Amino acid sequence: MSQEEVLSALEQLARHWQKRAMRLVEVSDGWRFQTNRQVMGYLSRLSEEKPPKYSRAALETLAIIAYRQPATRGDIEDIRGVKVNPDFIRVFQERGWIEVIGRRETAGRPEIFGTTRKFLDDLGLKSLEDLPELTQNQPHEEFDLFVPQEKAGN
Repeated sequence: MSQEEVLSALEQLARHWQKRAMRLVEVSDGWRFQTNRQVMGYLSRLSEEKPPKYSRAALETLAIIAYRQPATRGDIEDIRGVKVNPDFIRVFQERGWIEVIGRRETAGRPEIFGTTRKFLDDLGLKSLEDLPELTQNQPHEEFDLFVPQEKAGN
């Protein structure tokens, strides 16, 4: 079977599963089945384990890395206007969402951070281009890191 035939079959399966409790979606590492948003509330009640909650400051730090990468702590501090809590960086590194991708050739050679494929996969994204677009006047809405965002037309 050729690559085009496999992709065509996967796309056909994705359309078949689109209106069901499980969906076949393409992510950065390939394809996976994931729960549809409409049934997430029911399934979350079955598990006593609650997903970790991140503060607004932690999510801002992650967003700066995701949207502006490569980014150093200094870049993040310049954008946010406050010192970066090192625990934020550590937590996101432990989760596998960010990694050190190099060092900037300036005084002190600060670490440069970027997101990982796991970050994309956990958020249900194929690439960084699938991140929601930022605008200056965008309302502050909740963004659930553990429920992949539905795209228009899905």
